[in-house]
Amino acid sequence: MKKSLIALLVASMPAAAFADVTIYGAIKGGVEYVDNGSVKKTNIDDLGSRIGFKGAEDLGNGLKAIWQVETGFNIDGTTGSGSHSGTFANRNSFLGLQSNLGTLRFGNVSNYLDSDMGVVDTWSYNNAALGLGIFTRDGDRLKNSVRYDLPTIVPGLTAAFQYGTKEDKTAATGDRETSIVGLGYENSGFFGKYAYIHQSKATTAASYKANDKHQLEVGYNANNLFVGFGYKQSKGGADVVGSDWASLVAASIKAPKTTDDVKAVEYALTAGYTFGAITPKFSYVHGDNVKVNGVSQDNTKYDQYVLGADYALSKRTTVGAQYGQIAVKGDGNKDLKTFGLNMVHNF
Repeated sequence: MKKSLIALLVASMPAAAFADVTIYGAIKGGVEYVDNGSVKKTNIDDLGSRIGFKGAEDLGNGLKAIWQVETGFNIDGTTGSGSHSGTFANRNSFLGLQSNLGTLRFGNVSNYLDSDMGVVDTWSYNNAALGLGIFTRDGDRLKNSVRYDLPTIVPGLTAAFQYGTKEDKTAATGDRETSIVGLGYENSGFFGKYAYIHQSKATTAASYKANDKHQLEVGYNANNLFVGFGYKQSKGGADVVGSDWASLVAASIKAPKTTDDVKAVEYALTAGYTFGAITPKFSYVHGDNVKVNGVSQDNTKYDQYVLGADYALSKRTTVGAQYGQIAVKGDGNKDLKTFGLNMVHNF
């Protein structure tokens, strides 16, 4: 009787219920001890948990309709912001088409730095000192955007173009009209990836500056060895340094005006090697002194060190530990020292 009832219910369900839908995600959590020189505290933090649904429909003649809805959330019971706000579809979410001519997506779409780059940041963390979030700050989702990825003509070669609108160009908000070009090549473990970002003025007012950013990552990832080097150059308004860097050197850098030209240059190096289930790794990042109108601002550079290891409990579950420090100079500036333990489960 029960089997007959189940069969009847299944038969009555619409065909759409059996569409090709994949559920995926990651649950990440950890304990972080933070010492910024004046305040010492221990946090139980979410480290970037997310859940996603994606699928495709064959439209015939090699054409597919594709879609994805991804949401970030916090497992520690707090309400965050951005991709951790809990708002539905706050991460890579889109509708699009795919064929032998390439892939077209529109929505809240990951930019090339988020989807294909950022490989030098191999850490799981919440506090900026425990990973390379300052260096990889431009890897994000681009709202109200359309992205086109070229088809794979040469094996290992990738190329993408993306445009994001700013619907109200007169509003002085953090949103900017954005254009991105991404190029990459991988072969026999060697890789090289480059992205260029142009962001229009924050508002149509003449005093505001447009932003131009370049990021390059090269390295080797094969035979249990990973070595990656990154270079980043950002020019434009005061927001090119990002909020985390600006907060570290607030006592040294003058508050740039909307008419000022700001330039920031950064370098990153990460290396790791896997021995069985253990992967020890190390990162070093350096940011040069920030320049405002061509003048170097004393005590605005930073040096960051992260040392730790991951241990694979299974193919999908990993635990890790790391120590991180960001060192800055100048009166009022304080080093940021942190230690973290994390656990990650992918599904």
